[in-house]
Amino acid sequence: MRRQALIKKSKPSVSEGINPSSEEAIRLAFEDEENSSEVRFDQISSPEAVETISKATKDFQLKHQLRVTVTKQTEELPDIPPDTGFKYSHPGEYGALGSCRIRIGKGENIIVALVWEDDFLIGYGIAAIVNGKCEIEIIDVDSFSRRNAGLADVIQISEQSFQVGVGHVVVDALLKKCPSPIYVDATHDSSQYVFKSLGFFNDIDSTNPCILKMG
Repeated sequence: MRRQALIKKSKPSVSEGINPSSEEAIRLAFEDEENSSEVRFDQISSPEAVETISKATKDFQLKHQLRVTVTKQTEELPDIPPDTGFKYSHPGEYGALGSCRIRIGKGENIIVALVWEDDFLIGYGIAAIVNGKCEIEIIDVDSFSRRNAGLADVIQISEQSFQVGVGHVVVDALLKKCPSPIYVDATHDSSQYVFKSLGFFNDIDSTNPCILKMG
């Protein structure tokens, strides 16, 4: 299995690294920001570019044989595997995914999208509907299944390279089930890119630049 092979290959390495306050670190940080997918996609954003990413997301899911389920039922929510690498959920009932059982049991309107590789959960997303407003709360991808771990397809838009990965599949699954309008507080460049590349835009009614909206 792809993921298991990555785990075996990964070993802690000792590196001197770069002083985070050095001129070199500052230069690299500015270069990363300037060349980030989110910034570059913003510069060329168009309905055609979003359509290209949307199609590439579906192609990516088929190519890598990823299985997607979307549910509101507590009995369909999986346990987190012991060797998982999620950021917001952990083995047992601890974390965002585990708490969905409690929230749904209390009557909250929660939608959960799950992405599987073989029988292993590699990504999930959680959206909540409150007073007719839908907000995507969390998108979480296993650390060995992220774009920076190599599970990604590269496509060309306006002679620039962009990646499509598991996060795109999670968001695409939620979009098919969430009522409009849909909001998300995307606080990182990587998540801003995923959402914007699938059609979200900055909410002009919010003073928070991280708030994105669709519909």
